[in-house]
Amino acid sequence: METQLLKDKNTLSVTKLSILMSSIGIITAIIIQYSLFKDYQLVSGKTRAFFWLKQLPYYNYIVFGALAFLLSIYILFKKEKLRLKLLSVGMSITAILILISNSWKWFS
Repeated sequence: METQLLKDKNTLSVTKLSILMSSIGIITAIIIQYSLFKDYQLVSGKTRAFFWLKQLPYYNYIVFGALAFLLSIYILFKKEKLRLKLLSVGMSITAILILISNSWKWFS
């Protein structure tokens, strides 16, 4: 009985870790996209053509979303509430997509 309780507690902590990492990834991605948008507003002409080069260093932050996604896949195989599984997977995919997409271009 105690072993089962420890396993449930461990799985729940992995779920919380995944959701936390996804949240950090989403917040970081929004901040990065906003700063890119502000910088894009200030440049013109040829500099805009090569502005995608400025975005390349920010791809390192995909690590948060990717690790959260791997944890989410781990959670999918564990006995866990379906809501938490879907929330974890959805948030990790959202974190990755926000960072990869050029959403700052949509507002300029």
